Amino acid sequence: MTRKKERILWASITFLLLAAWVFSPLEKAKAISSNGETYLQILHEVVSYIENDFVDPIEEKKIYTGAIHGALQSLGDPHSRFLDKDDFQELQNETKGSFGGIGVEVSFQEGAFVIISPLEGTPAWKAGLLPHDRITEINGKSTKNLSLSDSIAMMRGDVGSSLSMKIERKGVRDPFTVSLVRELIKIQYIRSAFLPETKTGYIKLAQFMGRENTEKEFTDNIRKLVDSGAKNIIIDLRMNPGGLLDLAIRIADLFLPNNKEIVSVRGRGGVLIRTFRSEKSETKFLDVPIAVLVNGGSASASEILAGALQDNKRAKIVGTQSFGKGSVQSIFPLSHGTGVAITIQKYFTPSGKSIHGTGITPDLVVQPITATDEEKFAFDKLQKKNKLRPFLAEHPEFNEDVVRDFQKLLESEKLSIGDSVVRLYLFSELKSTSSFQKPNTELDLQLKEAIQLISKEQ
Repeated sequence: MTRKKERILWASITFLLLAAWVFSPLEKAKAISSNGETYLQILHEVVSYIENDFVDPIEEKKIYTGAIHGALQSLGDPHSRFLDKDDFQELQNETKGSFGGIGVEVSFQEGAFVIISPLEGTPAWKAGLLPHDRITEINGKSTKNLSLSDSIAMMRGDVGSSLSMKIERKGVRDPFTVSLVRELIKIQYIRSAFLPETKTGYIKLAQFMGRENTEKEFTDNIRKLVDSGAKNIIIDLRMNPGGLLDLAIRIADLFLPNNKEIVSVRGRGGVLIRTFRSEKSETKFLDVPIAVLVNGGSASASEILAGALQDNKRAKIVGTQSFGKGSVQSIFPLSHGTGVAITIQKYFTPSGKSIHGTGITPDLVVQPITATDEEKFAFDKLQKKNKLRPFLAEHPEFNEDVVRDFQKLLESEKLSIGDSVVRLYLFSELKSTSSFQKPNTELDLQLKEAIQLISKEQ
């Protein structure tokens, strides 16, 4: 830590309040230049004319906060923003292990909330929301001028209550509206399975949260998979929006020899602030081949882990381009209980590549099975006719019988959806008899290709 009382929690802005920042002590504002004094005088003159001559009366607070927002928007950085009293208080709240909501992490960019990733199994995930979707309206109200606290309040609500959101999606011409029902969101950070047919150990990390408990559980699961006969390991970081920097570093350390660079932090003008390296430890997994799965929902800490293993040639990265969130914000307290978030640092992989705005490029790009526009329309039609939820309720487990019944439903509605898309949908939606449904390597093309890729290295 470079300043007293400064602490790094590190992560993206999120209505789930899984936020992480650098909190800086209140400091006396630095003196501005003579040029700054000139424009500050001009600003006061403009405000005076607005207050005295503008055709409609306007609240003075609105004028000045608008000027503050404009100054921060001029930086071209979506993460640098003004925090009013409610925003500032909300950002400092402690995160809980479970909460009511829709289960999606977002970043505020250019007047809209941009989805980083929906959490698996949550209402947002079930509704088909995707990384980079833009939330332009919540319950009919534009998000353009909403504050963080107002947006959080609108997304939260009683379990079982509903809300609607208007979504803009790249490649889709018209915005569309999704309706969701809030649930009590409980996060299971780690799940694992041994796939004996390929002697592969599979471990999924949902978020880099939980600190020591998550690190221990991750390590114990890796050891258990290796002891079970796993000859290679797949680390699934898809739809993992990130979390704690130190946890990503410690997990990367498990797979790297001593003194290997994991990530570097650079500040203003590209000045090197700190380099994090692997350390000596009795707990290392250095011999087992590794592949890491990423997609557009893999962000921040996920990208640090993937980049560290890729650049050190310790793992192959498989999937699609990651989100590209690699910056740290410092929260500076201001007068009257307000604050300002300023991006002060960016993260770089060991080879010197900036994560921010670019993300991690996989060694092997593999597109997942996705529905065509016609198939999406068919699902949407079934949803609107209230056919999907009752069908799933009557078929609690994925098997061949349920696939045939679903195809019969499609035929009765004169709709057509490909067999692989049907199977993937049903497999994702329906529970298995166990608490964790093992991944299906025939439906999960990215996992299938990752296993084949690292199996060649044995």
